[in-house]
Amino acid sequence: MGLELSGVRVGFAGRSVLDGVSLSVAPGEQVALLGPSGAGKTTLLRVVVGAVTPAGGTVRADGTDPSGSRADLTRLRRSIGCVRQRDDLVNGLTARTNILAAAAHEWRIGEWVAVLMGGVPRRFAERLAELARRHDIEALLPARVERLSGGERQRVALARALLTRPRLILADECTSGLDPVRAAVALDHLKHSGATLLATTHDLSVARSFDRVVALRDGKIVFDGKPPDAEEIERIYGRSAPEEMLA
Repeated sequence: MGLELSGVRVGFAGRSVLDGVSLSVAPGEQVALLGPSGAGKTTLLRVVVGAVTPAGGTVRADGTDPSGSRADLTRLRRSIGCVRQRDDLVNGLTARTNILAAAAHEWRIGEWVAVLMGGVPRRFAERLAELARRHDIEALLPARVERLSGGERQRVALARALLTRPRLILADECTSGLDPVRAAVALDHLKHSGATLLATTHDLSVARSFDRVVALRDGKIVFDGKPPDAEEIERIYGRSAPEEMLA
């Protein structure tokens, strides 16, 4: 799925969050988004998924305007997998049910019954088992998500985002709560999903694993290219640049 943003402007409470952002992402391309806190990275993802309507400019995801009709937005969202920094798993439900809920729009009556009784619809069983193995959450599937640690919840959220084999993945700091080994596994799975990938990160080692990095500062794109060197990082982050980024 390709993305085209042209002159996108978003403001909150009188403050400009995105200021004329233009960005083109080809189908299947993988892009890391860098930038200081408040630069507009998360807002950009929210614009793409239709959670925020721009005050100006145009957005097209696979040719669809996310701020268009409700029917168009529903179809678009069914092709997008989202991993949020603060997961939106549903407390009171098991990890298994939370993951399967990504495909709730496809369930038949019998499948609804199966899921509500703690089962797994047959056509999703193999995919769920594969994701559970990959993210080491097999033992967590029967547990209610409020009993899981932050890192465990994040791995469940990653599995949920990948269940329906989305054509576009929007990942907001998706490895921040994971140990290095599991973070590497998660990133590898996202990159080999075949989907277009737009991932925000503050981890330069993660950004450097992408062929293309786009950086925002004060709501504007200030860098777009191969992973930035120390001089470029200092320009992106200014005085707030962490020392380890400049090494």
